[in-house]
Amino acid sequence: MSWSVDEILLATGGKILRAGKVSVFSEIVTDSHRVKKGSVFVALKGSRFDGHRFVEDAARRGAACAVVHRRPRLSRLGNAAVIRVKDTLKALGDLARYRRLLLAPKVLAITGSNGKTTTKEMVAAILEHASIGGESLRGKVLKTEGNYNNLVGLPLTLLRLSGREKVAVLELGTSAPGEIRELCRIAMPDMGLITSIAPAHLTGLGSVAGVAREKGELFRSVESKGVEVVNLDDPWVRRLGARFRGSKITFGKGGQVRGEGWRFRGVQGIEFTLCAGRRRQLIRMKLWGAHNLANAVGAAAMARGLGADLPAIRRGLGAAGSLPMRMEIRSWRGIGIINDAYNANPASMAAAIETLSAIQTNGKKIAILGDMLELGRAAEKSHRTLGRQVARHRIDRLYVMGRQARFVRAGALSAGMDENRVTVGKSHEQIAAMLRWRASRGDWLLFKGSRGMAMEKALAALKRLGA
Repeated sequence: MSWSVDEILLATGGKILRAGKVSVFSEIVTDSHRVKKGSVFVALKGSRFDGHRFVEDAARRGAACAVVHRRPRLSRLGNAAVIRVKDTLKALGDLARYRRLLLAPKVLAITGSNGKTTTKEMVAAILEHASIGGESLRGKVLKTEGNYNNLVGLPLTLLRLSGREKVAVLELGTSAPGEIRELCRIAMPDMGLITSIAPAHLTGLGSVAGVAREKGELFRSVESKGVEVVNLDDPWVRRLGARFRGSKITFGKGGQVRGEGWRFRGVQGIEFTLCAGRRRQLIRMKLWGAHNLANAVGAAAMARGLGADLPAIRRGLGAAGSLPMRMEIRSWRGIGIINDAYNANPASMAAAIETLSAIQTNGKKIAILGDMLELGRAAEKSHRTLGRQVARHRIDRLYVMGRQARFVRAGALSAGMDENRVTVGKSHEQIAAMLRWRASRGDWLLFKGSRGMAMEKALAALKRLGA
């Protein structure tokens, strides 16, 4: 869909510094390298970059309009129109909000400390197999790509709306107070799901209570006119659900939607029975981990709230696959690999260790773990707890690296793990070199750590050594 100068001015409250040669534009972009002829370039300013430095480059690449908050040298911008706003980041959100209002899809928003990306993918997969009001939604569901879940990514997602979509499934992320509120202002969700509340981004949010307050802004946003999808198995989310009024769909133990009788199916994933009222449906998924059962039940609850039936939920969850580096299961030279290296916090680490422990194998179970970042003052305690969890789940060998590695080791030893089975590595390559001689056919290896630890590099190094 195109944009006119008048629409941009109406959406942003900006002022024209210079009218351009054309007054109707194509897509809105924030990266000058993605500019095409007729694009609108929004010059964002971040802590490590300033898009105003690339306005001239955008004009050379064909941008027909630039949205700025600092006056550029107009003589160097060719025939491009220039619109000035107070804050280009807010203007980007305003443009997305305008598009959302204009096209009016149903907006489903998902946040939480763990599982939000996987749950988002599950909801979108279900809806692609569903019909609402007699109309098939196949090809009519917009979803957040990857983890475009922040104050830049979410607006860019909404700006992809073309008019064909009936539903937008959005992921909302946060690392500082106020971000969820602003994301909700932009997206105006009709339904909101909070997957879980756990220690994550504590550097910015301070405490688990701070995380709950921030995530709770999603329920506040949908309280008056929307639907809250409440996880009764998470005490923090349960309290948030009780705090805010409005329509609710509950899931988990005692909820309107439940998962029962789950079991592993080996490398094929897990299966369980989905219960919605008196209706029951066998679900088989190509995903691992008890935590993915919770994600699936939450996704089913949200989809039910939009009107999806159980067969559509079965087909959608059956089609949903693992995302890169999120409980990604592979086999390499007879060794089972769990690549869960995308990110980590205490709750997701515990879930991953539990999954590794539950595997039935005659080989060894080996955990290769990096630091959990952004835990603030809770870092040492959280890493000691992680070490104890590894020991209590009878993991055969533990490799750790990072500034917090000594605390993980200390926790494991305090819970009875033999010191000869715990190794602190200095690099991905060093750990890979040790694994080359320790790991053998039938073993299972778990790679996990915060994004900044990039634990997938240890896996890549191992494969290079074994090539």
